[in-house]
Amino acid sequence: MALFKFTRKIIAGEPIDVFNYGNHRRDFTFIDDIVEGVIRVLDRPARPNPEWTGDNPDSASSRAPYRLYNIGNNQPVELGRYIQVLEDALGIEAQKNLLPLQPGDVPDTYANVRELIEDTGYKPDTPVEEGVRRFVDWYRDYYQV
Repeated sequence: MALFKFTRKIIAGEPIDVFNYGNHRRDFTFIDDIVEGVIRVLDRPARPNPEWTGDNPDSASSRAPYRLYNIGNNQPVELGRYIQVLEDALGIEAQKNLLPLQPGDVPDTYANVRELIEDTGYKPDTPVEEGVRRFVDWYRDYYQV
């Protein structure tokens, strides 16, 4: 969501809000990597765990046949770097409204994809530079800007 919002505002010449002064880190995952991860897990239906109990639950299983996977890039990028990559792809410098960390937000997050790799052999790996460039190419083509 940030990429779309930032791109729209930068192209329009509007300032973007940059929380934590751009110092927090997030996993930015390219949509094609998400799609590939979903396709990979489709062929591996979950099996119920008949030994699962509510008294001693295993958060990775249940009696119902389902499985949750974290599909992310697993390579956190500092927000300031992410914005720089976007500026480079657009050829436009962003007007930044630098703000403190929002209440309730956390400085760093990342996607733990260990179970996705173990179960499917797949790890999302599109570099942020490539993902942002491809997004900007799509955005400009789609919106004719």
